[in-house]
Amino acid sequence: WLGGGAGLGWARVGCSVAGGRSVCGENRGHSLTGHAEAGGRISDQVLIGGEIQGWFRNGNPASGRPADELMLTYTMVAYWYPSANFPYYLKGGVGLATYRIDDGTDRLTASALGPEIGIGWEAPIAGHFSVIPYANAMFATIGGALKFNGDPVLDHSRLALFQFGVGLARR
Repeated sequence: WLGGGAGLGWARVGCSVAGGRSVCGENRGHSLTGHAEAGGRISDQVLIGGEIQGWFRNGNPASGRPADELMLTYTMVAYWYPSANFPYYLKGGVGLATYRIDDGTDRLTASALGPEIGIGWEAPIAGHFSVIPYANAMFATIGGALKFNGDPVLDHSRLALFQFGVGLARR
């Protein structure tokens, strides 16, 4: 199967120093997101594959955002279709989330591993093609790292990406 989609997403980046004080600004806000997916069917109820998801927000100094931001996730996922009568699925997986903010002079990057969950409803439109409204969430906190201009700053970070969108897939 192959698919992709676009929608609205919210990104969150967290990191703390001693005493629990946040130094990353936490909520990054909402922006456009997109995803691409590919995989194979292992039974009538289960698909396995990989996904790439992205969230991007342009810098806009006039509105207080002087830098471009990008979050990408790379996940291995399984789709489970619990009912043959209703075309919805539940999704679970694990992967890597990466974040970058760059103002043209300095760059802050973060990465971490974590789980992804999701749900979707497949509306068939022609043959094996479906339109799919979906919701996804990824929470990456394992093995996180934070770097400033390539140099390690902290050995932990928390990344999250929430998406709501519509996709097109060939299953």
